[in-house]
Amino acid sequence: MDAREARAAWPGALPAGEKMFVIDDYLERSLFVPIRDALEAATFPWEESQILSSKAATHLRPDDNLQHVHGFYLKKPGVFLRSEKLDLIRPIIERLNPVLLIKAKANRTARKARHIEYGLHVDTSRRGATTAIFYLNSNNGYTLFADGTKVDSVENRIVLFDAATPHTGASCTDADARLVLNINMVLAPHVRAGGA
Repeated sequence: MDAREARAAWPGALPAGEKMFVIDDYLERSLFVPIRDALEAATFPWEESQILSSKAATHLRPDDNLQHVHGFYLKKPGVFLRSEKLDLIRPIIERLNPVLLIKAKANRTARKARHIEYGLHVDTSRRGATTAIFYLNSNNGYTLFADGTKVDSVENRIVLFDAATPHTGASCTDADARLVLNINMVLAPHVRAGGA
């Protein structure tokens, strides 16, 4: 299946028996390049953050537990955040077509001398949610799932999976940084990832 067929095949549901769905060349270049370039620009507003809480990161050196983040959107009880940069990722959100957007956050992890797998986690505990990871640059970092499946960081690739699936990012050693966009959402019941 080529990229166009894969994009067309994603109605929001994982194929029967599949735990995840990977689509390469998710956006047309004319939509992808401005997003990537904006996030790679020196002027993009990043904030420093821990990758895992101090309790969960006891296996990491403090300097290995840092990343830069940009919260595009967050909606949960008592909290609502909407970045002035949200329109930048609109082409991705519109193509995903969620009935509820929970969170959209870009992560920038610096190059390390070795691959660091930060720790298995889930992004949201919301039942029936789907997680999407959109890769903004190509590098030798990856996303690792609890079952051992590894998805390489390839620019303009997206992986979609049930949000209850434990996963971790891994740093890169061959680029200045690994850039990803994490999106947590609820899809329409007939198109929900995992079929629930």
